[in-house]
Amino acid sequence: MIKILKMNDKKTSMDAMRPTRIFSMAMLLLLSSTLFAQSYFNPLLMNQLGLSHSRDVALSGANASDYSSAMSTFSNPANQAGFIGLKLSGSFGAITTNENRSFPAIDQFGDVVTNNIYVVSKGMQNTFSGGATWGRGLLSLSLASTPFLTPAFAFKEEIRGSLYSPNINRDPLIGYHHLNQAGIIQASGASIGTAFGSWSVGLGMRLLHGVDLENEWGISVLDSADVSALAAGSNLLKAESWELDNTPLIVNMGLIKDFGLHWRISASYQTAYSIESTRQGAIPMYDFTLGLPIVEWSSDSIGSTVNIPARMELGLRMKPSNSLPTSVYLSLAYQDWTQYEVSYGDSLMDADSPFDYPMQEAFTLSGGIEHWVNENVPFRAGFTWAESPLDSDLSQAVLSGGSGWKSGPLQFDVAVQLSSVGYKYYDIFVPVGMSANSYENVRESKTNYSISVSYCL
Repeated sequence: MIKILKMNDKKTSMDAMRPTRIFSMAMLLLLSSTLFAQSYFNPLLMNQLGLSHSRDVALSGANASDYSSAMSTFSNPANQAGFIGLKLSGSFGAITTNENRSFPAIDQFGDVVTNNIYVVSKGMQNTFSGGATWGRGLLSLSLASTPFLTPAFAFKEEIRGSLYSPNINRDPLIGYHHLNQAGIIQASGASIGTAFGSWSVGLGMRLLHGVDLENEWGISVLDSADVSALAAGSNLLKAESWELDNTPLIVNMGLIKDFGLHWRISASYQTAYSIESTRQGAIPMYDFTLGLPIVEWSSDSIGSTVNIPARMELGLRMKPSNSLPTSVYLSLAYQDWTQYEVSYGDSLMDADSPFDYPMQEAFTLSGGIEHWVNENVPFRAGFTWAESPLDSDLSQAVLSGGSGWKSGPLQFDVAVQLSSVGYKYYDIFVPVGMSANSYENVRESKTNYSISVSYCL
């Protein structure tokens, strides 16, 4: 991608290009209960992966009152109650993200002519989850493991020079800005469920642990004969590995009530929890003009504690009287993000005085439909409207769909989920001596592909 030159890109010295500030969402949408948090905001605090089994992805998670796999351990463990037999399942996923950053081109009259896209950044995160459910009617047990959070994000922006020489190429490529983050926070847990009459109850627990968490940011320099100052082929990339300082425990409780063959309601509760970590210094601040947090990087390692509020969800399943099975699902989730807290145990901030963010309550509404075309092939579709706990302009609509094939004890499921969001933000990389005083247009789109295989014994 050829970068369209901006005024702050015309310096070609190493100091002019060195990134001094990397802006990002500071822990605000961590665990917002959906896949749909903005990917650029991942590098500091991550993005919840959310759904793992393909059936759940296709229905956008609206099937909170229905069993798909052992992943109910992490949502509503009451779903597994009444299961008979042994079910093994595994899911493979790929989450792709595209980010377009642009700035307005203004004519001599001050009117915006168009938006110049100067960088397109693409990334992909592969995931695997698996689990098993065993049941004998009154009692059911599940074991499951799935990626829970990921900071994954890959940003690569061309750096172009301005050469005033006889050289034909007056806009040579001299390097790249990088912002890369990798790793997974894994959730592993177990649950138990039981049924009595028309009621089902369940209890699940999971532990979080980090795997290969690292990030890299800075400049890579090309060996260009056109730019003597950058001809050494060296770079200013900084690499950092970071780790969790605790093993957070999350408890899920679920309740289901059946009203005959056609109606079912469910309720679940996820406890609040804390994540402690140490990483190279990220100092959060709040930009009231932009209405979003900003973060500056320092050279010091900083320990932090993030308190995530509890989550509640209500679900509904309706089965019309059709010759072929059809189910309609609705779910409504709620988190009181005003209870969100971040505190620091170092000289930057007293650990007993949490940093106060202007958060708000957030609802997530999901709906889905599943219709079996015949006994072996289902059609599934879903949608989600997810409110942002920070700004209503960051709320997102998500569409999903999928199908599958069932043959005896073996079942294959596939799904795809699409989401997009647009917002204004500062330039990520700002040269020394210059300030990020203008906004860019950011458009992010995300696609989640999922394939699941289940086998019942």
